[in-house]
Parts: sequence; structure tokens; C-alpha cells
Amino acid sequence: MISRLIIKCRIMIFLFALLITGLITGTSLGEENPVKIGILAKRGAEHCLKKWSPTAQYLSDRILDRSFVIIPLDHKQIYPSVERGEVDFILTNPSFYVELEHQYRTNRIATLKNQCLDKFYTRYWGVIFWKADRSDIQQINDLKGKTFMATAQGSLGGWRMAWRELKELGIDPYSDFKDLEFIGTQDAVVYAVRDGKVDAGSVRADTFIRMHAEGKIDLEDFYVPHEHGEKSVDCPPFPHSTRGYPEWPMAKIKDTPDELAEKVAIALIEMPPGSPAAIAAKCGGWTIPKNYQPVHECLRYLKIGPYKDLGKITIVDVIRTYWPWILFTIVLFFVITSFSIKILILNRNIKASHIKLENVKAYTRGLIESSPDALVTFDEKGIITDVNEQTTKLTGCAREELISSQFRIYFTDSERAYLVVKKSFEEGKVTDYELVIKSKTDELTVVSYNAIVYMDEKGQVRGVFAAARDISESKRVEKELIKAKEAAEAATIAKSEFLANMSHEIRTPMNGVIAAAELALSEKMPPKAVRYLEIIQSSTYSLLEIINDILDFSKIEADMLDIETHPFL
Repeated sequence: MISRLIIKCRIMIFLFALLITGLITGTSLGEENPVKIGILAKRGAEHCLKKWSPTAQYLSDRILDRSFVIIPLDHKQIYPSVERGEVDFILTNPSFYVELEHQYRTNRIATLKNQCLDKFYTRYWGVIFWKADRSDIQQINDLKGKTFMATAQGSLGGWRMAWRELKELGIDPYSDFKDLEFIGTQDAVVYAVRDGKVDAGSVRADTFIRMHAEGKIDLEDFYVPHEHGEKSVDCPPFPHSTRGYPEWPMAKIKDTPDELAEKVAIALIEMPPGSPAAIAAKCGGWTIPKNYQPVHECLRYLKIGPYKDLGKITIVDVIRTYWPWILFTIVLFFVITSFSIKILILNRNIKASHIKLENVKAYTRGLIESSPDALVTFDEKGIITDVNEQTTKLTGCAREELISSQFRIYFTDSERAYLVVKKSFEEGKVTDYELVIKSKTDELTVVSYNAIVYMDEKGQVRGVFAAARDISESKRVEKELIKAKEAAEAATIAKSEFLANMSHEIRTPMNGVIAAAELALSEKMPPKAVRYLEIIQSSTYSLLEIINDILDFSKIEADMLDIETHPFL
């Protein structure tokens, strides 16, 4: 019942506004298709009609085939009127316009030139103010814990401008103020601060100037801080606490014909500052549409309006309005998802390969460091690029000293080392070169140098991988073996000579024994004696054969053996 009563009251107010509009503009309610201009009536419908009906009459006189009427709208009627197409044009504060532009695709055609101090401005500012005699409030941050008043939550000049500056200074009005009240009109806010009903408030800056000019207040009774974040020097010559924003725009509704909108825009921009319409609206006429990006930035910073879902939008409405984009988004989603999956798989493979590569690097580094050889890599100029621990031990230098130094300077014969480096690049491989490394402590180490070039993926030579094996011990053993061999050979020669001499000396008496045994056997002797002589003779011949064999071995060792050849069947 209550909601129906409210609806009926709104209808009666709307019909009453149309009646008054017709009386003022000379337009009959029975006239067909009047062009409706919806205007935010921030001071009530009567004041709105008085202020803007001359503008409707001006447009009716300029555009002869159409008549214009003013439709006063309060804050709650702005959105429904535009959504239902009840108006053809809308004049409202920039904050509401930005939201209407985003939600209902309204489009500005002109910007108001507001009058203040006999000058015209296409931007307006806000003030945050308190009584000048308040010793407990010296700056904006002192407002924490105080009571504050503004016009309306949807008002840009009466609240949102100030809200942004407060928020940038670290004040959350909805939690840091003792009380935050919205009273409706800007004059009421000024009076409430003046009379001590609240500690501070915010209104449009030109409201302050107007009320002072009308004798309603004295500016000296108030303090207005100038702490806003605007860097531009294009500031007004009157108190202000916020950055400036473009004035109210006249905007056409989505379904309003472009031809009509163009005629209205031309007529408004050509309105003389001294015309009855401009005087009634207390403005200097209109100018081309301004850039309302600063308003977008304000609402974005506050996270309100088009930057927060204030209204309830059904899924059906979204689909009906944006189905091509939704379809495109779904297709794009599947395409991106497919690519994302492929990328994830690729990243996983890359990660696995990277892990394997790191393991290979660690394994390779472990092999390099565990090698008993000194391992070095150097570029074509012979500059060392990497070494292992064994290299630092042989040279007595730290790894940091070795890297970026010349490879050849660590050898006793640096010229020969340079030629070996050069040969490594020219032939691609070098094996078993003996070089001598000289350490920091002048310790010499004989090494066997081996090297091979390594290349990049394009087949270009990147440098040389060289290995230097410490062969000092093997060289020492080799020398000792040579000495032992020489000693053994000398002993063998001495032995051969001794055997040869001994064999020769033994044969002479042996021949005498053989000859004496033969002579004794030629004599008549007892059988037992003959038997003994025969044993002596046989043993003597056996011993002589052994001596001859020893002599033959001596000849073989002395390379003096003569071989006789005999034919055989």
C-alpha cells in the first residue's frame, strides 16, 4: 500500500510539473511530442522550472518545428527516467552523467558555462570548510572524530569531490568521522557549520561565493583548506579544497535522433551570455562538450558508479545486450584455454628439461671437479673462461684470478704454450703435448696437454676444452727405469763376458782330463779301473757339452753366434 501511494504521489508531481512547464513556456499539454529535457532539481522542482524553463523557450524559438519542456527530476528519478526513455535530453551533474553514459549510453552534446564573480567557468570546484575560530581544527586530518555534513551521496560538487580528497589524505569518512550526515541542499550545509550543528562540511566553491555576495554569510567566518592533489595552475580566484571537474553536461538519450541532438547542440553553443535563458540559468551559455575523464578518475578512485555494480543487472539483460561479445568471449576463452593448456604442457616440459639440464650441469660439474686432471676452457684469444679445482692446485691461484687471464702465462715456456693454443684452434684437436706449469710458489709441474675445440648450435667454434694431466711422477719413474735398464744391461754384459771367460778357462783343463782318460783306457788295466775311467770320460764329455752350451748363450747375448747350415734328408 505504501509503495503504491508513493508511485501515485510521484505521478501527481510529474503531471503538476508538466502543467507548470506548459504555463511558463507557453506550450500546451495537448501539443504533440514535446522534447523533454530532464534536469536534476537539486533545489526542488519549482526552483528548477524557474531556472531552466527560459532555456526550453529559447530552444523552442530556435528550433521552430519542435517544442521543449523541462522535466524536474530528483536524485532518485534520474536513472529510471533515462532507462524508460521518459526524457529526450538530460542535464545533471557530471557524476550522474558518467554513470548514465556507462549504463545507458547517453552522449554529451554541450557543457554549461557557469557564472561566478562576473566570470564564466567550464569547471567547478568544491570546498571543505569549518568555522575559522575552531582552534582544534587546523588541517583536514584534524577532522577525524568530528561531525561532517554534505548535500547528497550522489552529488559531485557537494560530496564526491571532497570525499576523494579526504580519502587521498588517509581519511575514511564512513568510519573516521564521528557522524556523517547528508542534508540535501548546499545552503543548509553552510548554515549548519555556521551555527555549530556540525564541525565541518563540503559544498561547491561557487555556493560560498554566491552566499557571501547575497549577504547570507561572511567568508571571514570560515576556514577553507587548500590541500587538494591537482597540480594544474588553472585554479579559480576563490577558495577551493578540491581539484576542478568539468561543469554539468547536456546529454542526449540513446534513442534521441542525432539530427535533433545536433540542432540542440548548435542552439545551446550559440546562446548569448546576456540572453534571458542564460540570465535565468545564471550562466554564460554553453560550450562544446568537455572531457569528463577527470570525473571517471574520481569515481574509479572512490570505486563507485560505473566502477562498482550499484544496480541489479540480471543475466538475461546482460545476455540480451552483450550476446555477440559474450559469444566472442566464450570462443576466445576456449581458444585461450587451449593455448594455455598447450603452454602449460610446454612449460612443464621446459621445466622438466630445465631440471634435467641442471642435473646434467651438476653431474658434469661434479665430474669436472672430481677429475684428477687440470681442466680449462679458453676462447680463441687464449683467455680462460672456466677452470676446475685441480687447476687452482697446480697454479696456486684462485679461480677468480684464473678466469679472464691468459692461459699461456702459467707455463714456463709461454711461447710454446701460445703455439699449442694456436694449434688447438687450427687443428681442432691436440694430444700429448708436454708442458711445464709454474705455480705461484715457483713449483714446476710437468703436464701432458690434450685439447679439443667445442662449438655452439650453429657450428661456430666457441672455444677450447683443455686437459692438463700431471705426469711429473711418471716422468720420474721413467727416468729411474732407464737407469735400472742401463744397470741391468751392464750387468748382463759383465755376466756374458764372465761366462765366456770361465767357459774358455774350464775347457782347457777339461780337454786335459779327457785326453788323460783316453790314454789310460788304452793301457791294460783291471776291469774295475777301466769302469772308473769310462765314468770319468763320460762325465767329462757331459761337462764339456754344458760348457759349450754356456759359451753359446754368451755368444747369443754378445750377438756373436754363428749358425751353420747342413743339408738333411
